[in-house]
Amino acid sequence: MIKRIILLLALGVCIQSQGQGGLSVFENLIGKTWFAEGAWGDGSKFKQEIEFEFDLGGVLVVSKAKGFTNQEQTSYGPRNHGIRKFDTKSNTIKFWEYDVFGGITEGTVKTDGKDIIYTYAYGESEVTDYWKYVDENTYDFSVGNYANGEWQQVYLKTQFKAKNSSKSNFVFDHQSLVVTNLMKAGDFYKEVFGFEEIPHPENKPGFRWFNMYGNSQLHLIKKDFAPFEKNKSMHLCLAVRDLEGFIERLVSKNIDFYDWPGNKNAVTDRADGVKQIYIQDPEGYWIEINTAKH
Repeated sequence: MIKRIILLLALGVCIQSQGQGGLSVFENLIGKTWFAEGAWGDGSKFKQEIEFEFDLGGVLVVSKAKGFTNQEQTSYGPRNHGIRKFDTKSNTIKFWEYDVFGGITEGTVKTDGKDIIYTYAYGESEVTDYWKYVDENTYDFSVGNYANGEWQQVYLKTQFKAKNSSKSNFVFDHQSLVVTNLMKAGDFYKEVFGFEEIPHPENKPGFRWFNMYGNSQLHLIKKDFAPFEKNKSMHLCLAVRDLEGFIERLVSKNIDFYDWPGNKNAVTDRADGVKQIYIQDPEGYWIEINTAKH
């Protein structure tokens, strides 16, 4: 059914332009969550939200979409991941859209001013997603059979709006901890977690910096400060795939671990299936280690 395949696609916008990998006009959609809700021609529900971001220095646009993930339209969640790329040879934007069901769809995009005409094939039919620009936070959205500038048939008509036009794309940078024994605390994080020590940019004394993962860092700062309660609710949290292996590492180093209630050598089973333990560093700061997937 044509409506079903369109819903599986959950496609976003690609915009043909010159500049950032041929995708510079796409900037209007970055940093916003685009939401639409409506009904197909047969009365079934349509609900979708999409986010876009540049990747590989602007060479690609990556999209993530949520939508209905079952035929009954009772389950709503992550549905599609897409890639958009400007092809310099054909001077067009091409896309590859992967859905949660294992499908892949390809297509191209043309533009008419600020309107976006998104075309892809389904069987022997050609389908168009038409994003008609209203303002920087609104697009009229139509899906159907569009040819020679006219709609032959419309399957869906609704509107995409930016839910949060001021959203900032933050990335975790670092965690700072004030310590009294810089050497002991630093050696703990290096030996227990295997963090790579990196130089302070100004080579100042009283600092030890570590790279935790990617570009995320841990900064230890030696200072005299008033003692305070190191409550377990205030903690650094790190996820690991092999929790049992990490526990063996703790045991070999005679480091105690606890579950959330405080039982020694116990593991908490969270309601969502994530397992977690808690340990303390030499300064008394709590650290959660869990099995959450990222």
